[in-house]
Amino acid sequence: MGAPDRRHRPHAVTILREFERRLGGLVEGLFSKTFRSGLQPVELAKGLLKEMDARKSVGVREIWAPNRFEFYLSEEDGTRFEQAEAVMAKELRQLVTDNAAERGWDLMGPPQVEFFVDPSYKRGDFVCAASLVEGPEEPVAAEADAGTAAALLVIHEEGEVRTVPVRRDTVTVGRLPDCDVVIADKGASRRHAQLKRKGGAYTLTDLGSTNGTKLNGETVQSRELHDGDKITIGTTLIEFRRA
Repeated sequence: MGAPDRRHRPHAVTILREFERRLGGLVEGLFSKTFRSGLQPVELAKGLLKEMDARKSVGVREIWAPNRFEFYLSEEDGTRFEQAEAVMAKELRQLVTDNAAERGWDLMGPPQVEFFVDPSYKRGDFVCAASLVEGPEEPVAAEADAGTAAALLVIHEEGEVRTVPVRRDTVTVGRLPDCDVVIADKGASRRHAQLKRKGGAYTLTDLGSTNGTKLNGETVQSRELHDGDKITIGTTLIEFRRA
């Protein structure tokens, strides 16, 4: 591992102090016994900021930061945090919003924070898993004309070929049934990649997938799409064509 980047340290210190200040009254009062020892809220906050930076996606015109954070705690810490869980989640969500605003990063949707217990973890241990998740769909009026496809996706999957018209300004590709384009490929993540139209151009962005997204054979985080480009997700080939 290389030396840590100290350029953002003053910002991180400031935003963590603000987080502690907001939470301070509750910790000193109702939850003082809960947080007297063991895993501390600020440790979760530091883990969140670290993951937010590590998992951000650098696009052509913007930087997308993760907006969903799952914390996995030991049974002991999970029990200790249970009473304060709602307050902790609220303050951590605010931390995400503040950090993104300070750094000039965009969020795909409202911040989400959830806590889970892992029996294999020891007291004080935790993992923060960050991902990019879309927010609620935009109103139809803000999308492309529902009757006209601005682009086409020609999908080569498991020996079959199908064509999907792209009528929305934002299209999600992945294994989840609620994705706009669902692919059954085992190498695809639940929400794998996103196509977004802005200013007449489409941009392909990897949503923090496990196996990555390739464009014309090259692994990319975010790249503008052109007619005839070939997107590879797992073993599935997707051709992008302007309508």
